[in-house]
Amino acid sequence: MSLDISVWTPDDDAYAGRRVVEDPPGTSTAVGAESFRHTLWGSAAARHLGATFLPQLADITVANRGNLQVAPSQLDAFERECGLLADNVEHLSAATGYDAGRILHYLANMNHAVERARAVGGGVIIW
Repeated sequence: MSLDISVWTPDDDAYAGRRVVEDPPGTSTAVGAESFRHTLWGSAAARHLGATFLPQLADITVANRGNLQVAPSQLDAFERECGLLADNVEHLSAATGYDAGRILHYLANMNHAVERARAVGGGVIIW
């Protein structure tokens, strides 16, 4: 299993109040292997840097079902967090053992999803 990021729009008639938007052809939505919930995005290193959104992937509850849903009103803060991790990718890489280029690729996929979400007035979900 792997983690992917999707764009969604609010829809009261849809499951969970959101409608997932189809990705444009050629869009990369990967944000890591399932294990990255704990070993990268939820790592002590990410938390120490100040990440608050992505570590939620490691905090699986009945309510969130292990998904991270970012509302339209939270996109700016989520984008800042992705930038923070990108700016500190060497530290994150050293602490987790993951290749810096690989981490940056996943963060770029998150940023692209944020851009697509803004264009449709939606949010993003990692699942």
